[in-house]
Amino acid sequence: MKKYIIVSPFNPFPPRNGGERRIYLLTKKHATRNRVFFFGPKHSDKVKERNIHYIKSFQDKKIYRGLSQSLIRSIAPYLKKEHLEICLEFPWQAINLMLLGKRYILDEHNVEFLRFKRMGYWFWPGIYIYEFLSCHFAKNITCVSEIDKNYLIKYFGLNSNKIKIIENPVDREVFYPKDTKNLIRKKLQLKQKDKFILFFGQLNYKPNIEALEIIKNEIIPRLDSYKKQYKIAVCGAGNGKGFLKEFKHKNIIFKGFVNKIQDYINASDVVIVPLKSGSGTRIKILEALACKKRVISTSIGAEGIKPNKLLEVEDDWNKFVEKI
Repeated sequence: MKKYIIVSPFNPFPPRNGGERRIYLLTKKHATRNRVFFFGPKHSDKVKERNIHYIKSFQDKKIYRGLSQSLIRSIAPYLKKEHLEICLEFPWQAINLMLLGKRYILDEHNVEFLRFKRMGYWFWPGIYIYEFLSCHFAKNITCVSEIDKNYLIKYFGLNSNKIKIIENPVDREVFYPKDTKNLIRKKLQLKQKDKFILFFGQLNYKPNIEALEIIKNEIIPRLDSYKKQYKIAVCGAGNGKGFLKEFKHKNIIFKGFVNKIQDYINASDVVIVPLKSGSGTRIKILEALACKKRVISTSIGAEGIKPNKLLEVEDDWNKFVEKI
């Protein structure tokens, strides 16, 4: 049995968003054949997963706080005692391992500098420099798609042999076709003729906040012009940086965080992903497809996902709404 150290800025037990679901599922897979020491933020629940030993190594959950004395103090004894393979989730804590002189396998959930650049943040060149160094110090890199692999080669000058593609997994025990229409439609108080449109995601994340603005300014006015009966349910943690308090419309329902998003996916008529920024592959699309649901996405939203007869890609808002 091999021993692994996994360093994560998130506590994915249980997972609450796409990034955490990738970490959760791949860590569980590691633990089927290996013993895993999981270094992450402090948490209150005990981790009961087999072969996973959770070590509270961060003082807080701020993902972008790279330098962490608490991580260095907690991980250093493990590195001295025995040889362990180190797997780093995201590049943010790479500086700690560089200072310790330990190389690692870096799991690039996104191409981070590109994600920040697309979101319009002025400091993306600093992210680029840090990510460049993190990638070159790593002994191997995993990424989520062929597109991201090509970005890593193009922008960082990495050898293709150093990069392995591990596509985002889907938890098939959770996301599968199931008849939940009556249950969820009753919860949402939908009328019989209402078409149920679903958007979900972490609502304090800028690409999803932009998507809310698109729903408000581009999608709802066009849907209203068709004079059809519909409701858009928005599910996810956060308040959209105040957006949810400001925007009211008779055909939109804000549900907040829901424990079983799979039930809402299965009850919906269509899932929409109107994103104009971000990076990586959208686990929300993969989960909807696993439930055999029709998805309409922008090209940015569907980036890196293999063509599927249920997935329609459209960047023109008139045509996007026609497809809905």
